[in-house]
Amino acid sequence: MSSGKAVFEYERFGNVLIVSPTGSLMGFRDNDVRNAYNETYRLLDDSEVSHLLVDFSKLSYFASTFVGMLIRLAKKTRQGGGEAVLCHLSDNMKTMMKTLMLLENKKTDFFWVAFATREEAIASLPTSAQNGVPAVESPPTNSVLPTAETKDNGEAGGGGWARYSK
Repeated sequence: MSSGKAVFEYERFGNVLIVSPTGSLMGFRDNDVRNAYNETYRLLDDSEVSHLLVDFSKLSYFASTFVGMLIRLAKKTRQGGGEAVLCHLSDNMKTMMKTLMLLENKKTDFFWVAFATREEAIASLPTSAQNGVPAVESPPTNSVLPTAETKDNGEAGGGGWARYSK
């Protein structure tokens, strides 16, 4: 059960949306996970967002639910002409992702490329992402912004709160 902590933290750097899972999804209610995924999907619709970086630095374990999210988010990002990259994966996570053919498998439209750090991941993206200036000033760490109600576009139900961090 959720302890009131956000499932994902969001940041923007240039035209890169950075998503950081705050812990194992098993520690959250299904509805909270679904709302966090829907919020991420909506944020990728922003015309100023081209690329997606998922930072695994706060995640020690993930299961099939998260794998499904990663696949759909990579597809969404590429459909918009962007790239999807990961950083801070443990060796075990890299092995699992390779076994599932999700890492560096360019035969699919949902593959990911892993980097050791955020800086390396951002540097790998097209130069418009590397302007060195955040696209928007991140709100203070404890700031929360309400999300819009879910639109009738196939997303799972309900609105939610997106917690931003510096």
